[in-house]
Amino acid sequence: MAIFGWTYPSPPPAGFWSPRTSTMNFCELDYIVTPYIAEFVNTMSNLAYLYLAWRGLFCSERRAGDYAILLSYLQLAGVGVGSIAFHSTLKFPAQIVDEMAMLYATATVIYAVFAFRLRPLVQLMLGLSFFTGSLVITILHIQQENSLAHRVCFALMVIVVAARCTWLLRGVGNAAIRSEMKRLALVGSVTFLAGFLLWLVDVFSCDDLRGIRQILGMPLGMLLELHSWWHILTAFGVYYYLIFVEYIRLQSGVMDRGAVVRLSRDYFLIPRLVALPEKQE
Repeated sequence: MAIFGWTYPSPPPAGFWSPRTSTMNFCELDYIVTPYIAEFVNTMSNLAYLYLAWRGLFCSERRAGDYAILLSYLQLAGVGVGSIAFHSTLKFPAQIVDEMAMLYATATVIYAVFAFRLRPLVQLMLGLSFFTGSLVITILHIQQENSLAHRVCFALMVIVVAARCTWLLRGVGNAAIRSEMKRLALVGSVTFLAGFLLWLVDVFSCDDLRGIRQILGMPLGMLLELHSWWHILTAFGVYYYLIFVEYIRLQSGVMDRGAVVRLSRDYFLIPRLVALPEKQE
């Protein structure tokens, strides 16, 4: 008997999207909330990606010409849409969309942190190289039906982004701006790593988590759907890094050199970049 709320029901023999064809299934019991969504909590938690992508796009009116940043925010939304499709259906094509959306989004961020000081032709060649590499990985992933290569590539790409951002930070001369950027990078890194640790616990301690959730009951037990916290925390971690990348591109003169842009926080203390009055000649 559940201590709080009501007892978890037994999973039904089949749901609307049955049978499952994905190569992965997570710790959340399938179809226990509604027959139309396989993993309800894991699906709903992806709203964090959509909200933060909307914030990034909404606050980017001053940087409308920085297509690498705008594309990064659109792809952050794409990660959310792909993950919703995967967790709600547990179908292999949706899994491919989910995993490849993560890869393409990270490749775009790598492009954004490496390309902005290069000549246009070199930028084009770099972009084509990233796209071709991501496409090859996509084809191999579909053929092999194995997520290991995707995970390894994704992890390496995240490390490359973090290393490049650390290097770029050394070139920021303004002490106040550099301090703001350090906080963005620190919060983004810690948040992302926390999400990854919860992902590991969800994978390797699933039986224990299910037992605790049964004791707590619904809806409190839903807070221990740790894969959903991976979605939420990585969404915020990536958002902080996108703000960092956007900030450093602006400080490096990618866009209007007359604009003064600084970091601001409004509701929920979520950071955004705001344009201050133009510099006076």
